[in-house]
Amino acid sequence: MTDDARAPGHGRGPVLNVLSKPELARRLDQLISELLDGGGANDATRDLLLELQTHQVELELQGRELADARHILEVSRDHYARLFDLAPVGFAVFDRRGRIREINLTAAQMLGRDRLRLGGTPFPVLLAGGEMRRFLDHVSAVVGGADGVMVEPLEVDLESRRPRPEPAPQALRLVSSRRYGDDGPECFSALVDITAERRLERSKRATEHRAHAILDALPAEVLVLDAKGRVVFANDAWQRFANCPKRSTSGSSARRADVGWDYLAACRDQASRAEAERPASKAETAAIADGVAAVLERRRQRFVAEFACERRDGEHWLALTAAPLDAEGDAAKGDAAKGEETGQGAVIVQIDVTDRKRAEQRTQIAREVAAHAARVNAVGVLATSLVHELAQPLNAAAFFGRAALEQLQGADATQRPKDAAMLEPMIAKADAQLERAGAIVERLRDFLRHKEVRMQSLELDPLIERTIELIGWFASQRQVELRFTSGSAGLWLLGDPIQLEQVMVNLICNGVQAIDEAEMAERRVTIATCSRRSEVSPEEKTDAGSPMVQVTVSDTGPGLDVENEHALFDLFASRRSSGLGMGLPISRDIVEAHGGKLWVDPSSSEGARFHFMLPLAHSGDQ
Repeated sequence: MTDDARAPGHGRGPVLNVLSKPELARRLDQLISELLDGGGANDATRDLLLELQTHQVELELQGRELADARHILEVSRDHYARLFDLAPVGFAVFDRRGRIREINLTAAQMLGRDRLRLGGTPFPVLLAGGEMRRFLDHVSAVVGGADGVMVEPLEVDLESRRPRPEPAPQALRLVSSRRYGDDGPECFSALVDITAERRLERSKRATEHRAHAILDALPAEVLVLDAKGRVVFANDAWQRFANCPKRSTSGSSARRADVGWDYLAACRDQASRAEAERPASKAETAAIADGVAAVLERRRQRFVAEFACERRDGEHWLALTAAPLDAEGDAAKGDAAKGEETGQGAVIVQIDVTDRKRAEQRTQIAREVAAHAARVNAVGVLATSLVHELAQPLNAAAFFGRAALEQLQGADATQRPKDAAMLEPMIAKADAQLERAGAIVERLRDFLRHKEVRMQSLELDPLIERTIELIGWFASQRQVELRFTSGSAGLWLLGDPIQLEQVMVNLICNGVQAIDEAEMAERRVTIATCSRRSEVSPEEKTDAGSPMVQVTVSDTGPGLDVENEHALFDLFASRRSSGLGMGLPISRDIVEAHGGKLWVDPSSSEGARFHFMLPLAHSGDQ
């Protein structure tokens, strides 16, 4: 036997490749029998026997590996089958005719049927009436569609003839794709329970309906805007307002109620056009547009404005309030801080305040009448001193007049030209005294005159100086010093000078009379001014308040009853038994009508101290 014949691998390839495992086993048994019967074997036989034994071991190992792999596949199949059955989402496979080929346990539970009985069942019989055509069209679109193309999900209602427990689904959403089975393409669908989603949608619609019904029942005109100022909702009152024909083109309100209409842009557009009938409406509309924009941009928490509007029955006054609307709560605020568009917007509420405006006008007229009565009372208080004050210039004028007359009557003809030259200064002095008396009377007449409030630009310091000049003789007769400390030089106000003088007269005269009646040793009334800023409202997101001027009137009198200081501003409440109790209430009304406030300082250690603040005029008002 050659070396090649004895090589271990020789002959293994052709033999092992041709013979099957049973044939190899038979040949092996035969060879072993021959060896045993013959009592021996040559080298070739022993090599072949070794090869066969080795191959038998390899086959046994491969058999074990195949068995292990088969077991793993069976375990995996069972595992994925359980996952398929117990998945939180239902799965079903439909053929072209809509019959159920496969279905998992979750889907069977959704349908309220035994899984084993659902195989081959036409799915449309499980749906509510009218859903069959839609479902079959959906299956046809999936089966006949292109690979990888998703068909629009289908929402279907389940039949309700069979009673099912309350948690059972009432509606399903089918998300389907095509797959290939033994009989060709099939519709593989994921079934999602959308019963809670449907219920939530119905609840949301019901809530919106209730909210709209409530808003529609309100007499106020309500408009809801989105974050860009476009109309989202308008209640019935606003619809009537929008459809109400205007008597003229004047008015500051933008009128429409269409969903999607840009309210903010309409306000700005109206502000850009000059109004021939009401020039003020342009500024009013611009202010409304700026205020609403500030609320939408969260620069303000609230915006309030009042404006006139022409309607069919005449002019009406409306009060507009804009407030922020956060549809998504704090999450929306966080998104807005990042510059992302959110569900934010604003609510616009308009209320007809015509009756209130008319009542305010009547109140203003009554206030003016009361102020006039108070001025008459003040003149009555000043009457005694007025007689003394007028007597001085009139007596002086009479003296100079008599002296001039005597000079003319006692002189002879030769002296008349010389005496005439001497008379000129006397007559000039008499004229000056008469002018002084006339000025005093004119000032009192202006103070006493009843006329409409006339707002005008005026400088504060000269106003105070004129007031001191008006009542200086009243104070000097009672030996009370009037001292003015100015911290407001060059500051201008927008107001009615007579009414503001009335406030100063009331406060100063109160101090003078309190000092005189209490017979105080130190007798002084001080008027001091300073500029400051108003307190910032929590609704305004600004760094500082408006520029104001503060006037303080303090005296060295006996002081005030701290416990009853709040009653000082009650009508007919007076510090003196002879007073009418009208001065302080009217003074407070005047100051508040000018956009300021009047208060008493309870911390004053001596005497009384009253403060009032007034807004400064804008530079364009001067």
